[in-house]
Amino acid sequence: MLTAEQNERLTRVGPGTPMGELMRRYWHPLAPSAELSEEHPTKEVRLLGEDLVLFRSAAGKIGLIEPSCAHRKANLSYGIPEPEGIRCPYHGWLYDTDGQCVDQPSEPEGSRFKDKVKLKAYKTEELGGIIWAYMGPDPVPVLPRWDLLVWDGVEREIKMMELPCNWLQCMDNSLDPVHFEWLHNYFGSYVLGMEKPPEERAEWKARMQSEGARGRHELKVGFDRFEYGVIKRRLMEGDTEESPWWRIGHPVLFPNILRVGQDRRHGFQMRIPVDDTHTLHMTMSVLIPKPGEQAVAQDEVPFSYPAVYKDNGRVRADWVLGQDQTAWIIQGPICDRTTERLGVTDVGIILFRKILEEQMQIVADGGDPLNVHRQEKDIIYLPQEESIYPGFDEPGGPFAGQENRPPMVEAILADKVDVSFR
Repeated sequence: MLTAEQNERLTRVGPGTPMGELMRRYWHPLAPSAELSEEHPTKEVRLLGEDLVLFRSAAGKIGLIEPSCAHRKANLSYGIPEPEGIRCPYHGWLYDTDGQCVDQPSEPEGSRFKDKVKLKAYKTEELGGIIWAYMGPDPVPVLPRWDLLVWDGVEREIKMMELPCNWLQCMDNSLDPVHFEWLHNYFGSYVLGMEKPPEERAEWKARMQSEGARGRHELKVGFDRFEYGVIKRRLMEGDTEESPWWRIGHPVLFPNILRVGQDRRHGFQMRIPVDDTHTLHMTMSVLIPKPGEQAVAQDEVPFSYPAVYKDNGRVRADWVLGQDQTAWIIQGPICDRTTERLGVTDVGIILFRKILEEQMQIVADGGDPLNVHRQEKDIIYLPQEESIYPGFDEPGGPFAGQENRPPMVEAILADKVDVSFR
């Protein structure tokens, strides 16, 4: 249970807040590269409590600047892309990607007034079909070259969902492996059953009960800190500690990216704080082709905005990611953690919150927090259970031979209790 002050520190992301200052030390995914096209070269965005305009110039460069022209405050999302930047539709003032005004057509010839006009602007880069933004102080850190972003010969897809809840509700979920048994297997089965015609529901419920609607029970969960964040592990009924799910696990990249997947499918779930009560949930799925199979050629990474809500206003929970989003949204815009009661299965959540507090203090003391990169690496491989990695013959790729080790934090779960599927 947190105090009101602790809950405030962990959830508020606006300028000047401890969490906001921590978040500004990282590159954040902001939009699919393909979304800024010739037909739609600008986009209004909100990140860490700031309203901004994202644009692609006629020369293909990306800019992220404050939304209003310095002259008469017209919204630059209506601007015209030109090779030098974006031109205001109202009086033609032109801004480059650094926010500097470079042309004022109505000013007298030879005027240097434009040199004194500059909008707030933030750094951007494109990698893996995503536009990334950095809103922190200099020196600008390196944008990490995570394996999923730089692998060649794979098929990528991006999905974007705008959620009415605080970012930490999404991240708490990532440090809670036990929810899979209930939220996805039990609740998910219930939701799918209720969408069947009434005459088919009894048979569906009986079948789900006989097959075990909760799926395999987790015997224990474990967590390790590593150089990029936290590794989460779980041991399920029927497995030994040599199972890749326990021996290797998969990571939460600090502060807000979850790595998931199985077999030939890998994925990132990225939870971007829009403001205190809204989160942009961006996912990237990466499909590894089978031996001898060619990946679909992609000139650009396709993207979509799946519906978060059904026509009746309820959160859409008929797919795995939708079930997660349901759990986050129904906690409210900001979860009141001053009244929550954490149990033994919540050790990962407790660990993550302690790391957040620790890293906020490092930033306050003038240091670099966890997972800020100062030197570029060609590729950064990340662990993901028994998955297939391109260029490796054995499942688990570079982590296949990793030895078993006791986790830094471990929780033993109670014996399974039989609960009828209703």
